[in-house]
Amino acid sequence: MLASRITAIIATGMVLVASGRLGSPALADATQDCRSGTPDMRVAGCSRLLSEARTPRQRAIAFDGRCWAQIDRGAFSDALADCNRAIRADDEYPYAYHNRGVALAGLQNPSAAIADFDHALAMRPNFSNTLLNRAKAYIALGNTSAAIRDFEEVLRQKPDNEEARSNLSLLRGGLSVGGGSLVSNTLCGSVGCN
Repeated sequence: MLASRITAIIATGMVLVASGRLGSPALADATQDCRSGTPDMRVAGCSRLLSEARTPRQRAIAFDGRCWAQIDRGAFSDALADCNRAIRADDEYPYAYHNRGVALAGLQNPSAAIADFDHALAMRPNFSNTLLNRAKAYIALGNTSAAIRDFEEVLRQKPDNEEARSNLSLLRGGLSVGGGSLVSNTLCGSVGCN
């Protein structure tokens, strides 16, 4: 009974004040909920954070967090809508462009995704996750040389990035682009991406 009640409250976006009975401190802080936990918890936390937002940057962070959670759900159209809202709230917030690029790639629009990844990189040049995702979008377009350049830059920034190293090795080995054999053909949208 208590578990179904908690689920119903979370699903409607209401906030539970952490009490000793629940044993889940993550439900006490909207900012924490917006950036961690399950996609459903992040949507609820970001919605709560949005209701508390006082500045354009705070609104952008909340909308972007919901965008990210929607990406994790595979709800790319909903993600796109929230990322657009984040960008309207603060067009200098690079994470919203990154995540909108991921949503656009999820909607099978790699050209538009690359434009957003370019925009995010113009604001934050050392954003290795954006480089990694742009490389994957280039692969979707068949542009192996651009993908190789991005994977090389990721490895310059983060020499231990196994995904970039594996994909680069496959591309340099003459793998046919688009064959689905790359180590990971999903774009970064999970915890740790931002």
